Amino acid sequence: MNNPTTAEKTTTVKTKHRQNLLAVVLSCAPATLAIFAAVAPASAEESRLTAKMIQDRDFPSRSNTEAGQRILASAPPDVPGHRQFMGFMFAVLEGKSKALPFTPPVPENVSAHPDLTYLTVGKKELKLDLYRPKATAKPAPLVVLIHGGCWMDGSRKEMGFYAVNLARLGYVTASVDYRLSEEAPYPAAVEDMRAAIQWLTDHAATYNIDPERIAIMGGSAGGHLTEYLGYSANTPTKGHPQGVGPKVKAIIPFYGWSDLTDPSVNYQYYMELFLGKKYADAPKLYEEASPITHVDKGDPATLLLHGTIDTIVPITQAEKLAKKLETNKVPFVYAPFKGGYHGYDMFTDANPGVMYLIEHFLAEYLAK
Repeated sequence: MNNPTTAEKTTTVKTKHRQNLLAVVLSCAPATLAIFAAVAPASAEESRLTAKMIQDRDFPSRSNTEAGQRILASAPPDVPGHRQFMGFMFAVLEGKSKALPFTPPVPENVSAHPDLTYLTVGKKELKLDLYRPKATAKPAPLVVLIHGGCWMDGSRKEMGFYAVNLARLGYVTASVDYRLSEEAPYPAAVEDMRAAIQWLTDHAATYNIDPERIAIMGGSAGGHLTEYLGYSANTPTKGHPQGVGPKVKAIIPFYGWSDLTDPSVNYQYYMELFLGKKYADAPKLYEEASPITHVDKGDPATLLLHGTIDTIVPITQAEKLAKKLETNKVPFVYAPFKGGYHGYDMFTDANPGVMYLIEHFLAEYLAK
């Protein structure tokens, strides 16, 4: 029997991914508890505690700022989650947990500007959808939204729920498409998103944007890109000794990959497709593409959201990032959702609590 080609493997994975909102779960091999624990902790005691935390799905919320601690203290309690993926799946099948619409109706106080071309690469036009509040005397803060899809699938339309609802709260929002892995591997997606933010900055007067108040938000692959853009902005490069930018005030990554070198994730096929190489052949590339590599003092405030039963992006990714942020004194709010799976925020039971955290975090770290 012939081995499938790269294109055939990609088509198979993408077909499953598109079947429904849960398809990404079915197209990716579930990680085991042993894989979760593969990140070697500092001591035997920490190892025992980490294993117990994973077993109990018990990762406490925390923040290193008084403002963040107030946000967590006043947040509504999490709705009951699940101990494993099957519980989540049955809740969806039984209608106990329903998916939110990708793009809700646009309210009267919001103006929609869809299908704006921000960059042309070859013959491909890259577009964004922009929403802005109608009644704003002063320029409004901007929230840039990045969709997920394992870097190989997805669309800006998938972030429409957040784009519309944050515009309703007074923010200009832009949901952005970027080149996917089959079109161009890393760093193409990063470069596209930087170009999108530059385009929005250049057109700030047209859309009443305050270019000094920009946040980025995204889930899954979009979470990785959100973190990377936020933390790498200050990282010096040969052509950019002060960092490549763009500088942003705050980021909100959902269940994103933070450390691509981690044994719990570095074997994943869609990561190989994104980076163009296997980890064994290019460990330095995986390290450079990892947001956690670029964390340092002065990075943007971070609201870190992750479900505790996520087997696509293990919550140990968020735990490692939270520790790195704390070590570097970067303001952060870490809010694990106990019993939440990958994409938990886009379901009716969990989303109100997620929106509360987003709204109050942005009010504290972006709107001021």
